[in-house]
Amino acid sequence: MLKLHNFDRSPFGWKVRIVLEEKKVPYEMVVPQNKNEDPAFARLNPLRLTPVLELPNGKTIYESTVINEYLEEVHPKPAMLPREPYERARVRILEDTADQYLYAAIRGLTSSQFEYAPPFLNRRKPGEIDHKLLEESRAKVHEHLARLEQELKGRAWFGGDLFSLADAALAPALTGSLRLHGILPDPKLPNLGAWIGRISERPSYQSAAPKEPMKIREA
Repeated sequence: MLKLHNFDRSPFGWKVRIVLEEKKVPYEMVVPQNKNEDPAFARLNPLRLTPVLELPNGKTIYESTVINEYLEEVHPKPAMLPREPYERARVRILEDTADQYLYAAIRGLTSSQFEYAPPFLNRRKPGEIDHKLLEESRAKVHEHLARLEQELKGRAWFGGDLFSLADAALAPALTGSLRLHGILPDPKLPNLGAWIGRISERPSYQSAAPKEPMKIREA
């Protein structure tokens, strides 16, 4: 059986779990205990990052996007990439943009206002808030959301009629982090709001969602 080394609240582990659930691939979830010092974990991923997919033969695959591409190749049904080459590229662009840029903006939005104390985000005292980083990050987040709103115009999913790897990749940000921050849902972004409603009812999403989501604890 496959082993997925990841953390419950990690957005990147979450996106892989959605794909595994969508494709109905059995797996064992393994929560690393001391990944930064454990030499056994370094053998799974020399970068010491999660998620890591461990195959039955002991070989490992890491980086969430690469893991999901592997799962798409090995378990092609149901398909999570469109057949048409341009549409496949468009889905990959959305996933890559989420990984590289949207999550970076969300991290700025979070770290400027909160201290991490899982499962809580502890709100900083007024004098400790980095207002410059907060406003810059908020502006970037809204730029991404405006683009994603347009990507959903006339589409049920980011893959069109197809629930895609991009939908799995964006789920943690759009239904987790940005909902926690009170940015989504937004009546000015009706396509995203409808998408959040659809994905929230999807069995793969419900099975993969963190069992103990992050919460905000006020100062």
